[in-house]
Amino acid sequence: MKQWIDQYCAAVKAAFPCRIVCIGLQGSWGRGEATASSDIDMVLILDRMDAGDMLRYRQAVAALPRRELLCGFVGGNEELLGWEAGDLCSLYLDTTPLLGDLAFLRGRIDADALRRGVLSGACAIYHACAHNLIHAQSVQHLAAVQKSAFFTLRLHHCLKTGQLIRRRSQLLELLSPEERLLLETPPDRLEELSARLITWSGGLIRSARHTG
Repeated sequence: MKQWIDQYCAAVKAAFPCRIVCIGLQGSWGRGEATASSDIDMVLILDRMDAGDMLRYRQAVAALPRRELLCGFVGGNEELLGWEAGDLCSLYLDTTPLLGDLAFLRGRIDADALRRGVLSGACAIYHACAHNLIHAQSVQHLAAVQKSAFFTLRLHHCLKTGQLIRRRSQLLELLSPEERLLLETPPDRLEELSARLITWSGGLIRSARHTG
């Protein structure tokens, strides 16, 4: 993986000389939980980014080995400074900087941002579960929602305790039995897992009315 990252960084630096704010790694590779088939979630933040830059980036990484596994977040410093703060929480907390850093976002990741991130995640989970349960009834869709629940649970734990827990295995040890079932119930038990996720996310949404 280190060799691949070196190749990636060299390709990106050649494409964007003097414009890189941060190159980072997130997802399962960043958490140390990856397998050989895991996506490679790279973060690239430039001084700014437009569609032309995105096409240049696409060309720069086209010849990398395992290109089909490359995904992640790309954006511009100027855009992120105006981004919805709640949506920045997971990006900031989940990224391991490899070149540069995300220090320019530090002042925006406060308790209010975490609350908004939790609420946004809960609303998305509630809606996705309801749509899937009624219409698509897809195990694959539910598995993706369950993955989103991990990130929302992690933000919620950070909001309550001030501690960032990056790994799934570590977070599971700190969750309540009911919360652990949100991550441990197999998605093929579609109705059971959907009900658990809807009950949990709905509770977070309702409690937001009273906490502001």
